[in-house]
Amino acid sequence: MGNEMTNGTNDHGIKFSQIAWFDRLLKAHPNVVVANRHQDIIWDITRKHGCAIQAICLDEYTCGIGKVLEVRAEFPEVNLIYVGGMWNKYTMEAKECCLDSNLGIFNTVEMSGALHKDDFWNYYKKDKDGNPIYP
Repeated sequence: MGNEMTNGTNDHGIKFSQIAWFDRLLKAHPNVVVANRHQDIIWDITRKHGCAIQAICLDEYTCGIGKVLEVRAEFPEVNLIYVGGMWNKYTMEAKECCLDSNLGIFNTVEMSGALHKDDFWNYYKKDKDGNPIYP
């Protein structure tokens, strides 16, 4: 499938609204030069600064290690997992697994900062003392 967006279903159960939201987020980001969608939920992202990214769009209320391993098995080239909207989260076990593999895992609130960072997989929001804040 090319860049066209359909209102139909896909094999991964990701709603069109989630796909469209992520597509807009990427294309509006100041560090993204090109964001090409394929396989309905995968984007190849070229950035002005930083390495290329291949991202997958999910909609996981809580993304655990099982989902991370499933993504890695089915889409081995993916190096960024977008878990979905601001209420979506990931477990610390999933985050640690991703960090160990230089694989980014983020929700909407974290995506903008991650796309700016050269080592995007290592991005995290900070509290007032500079400590990591994870969703």
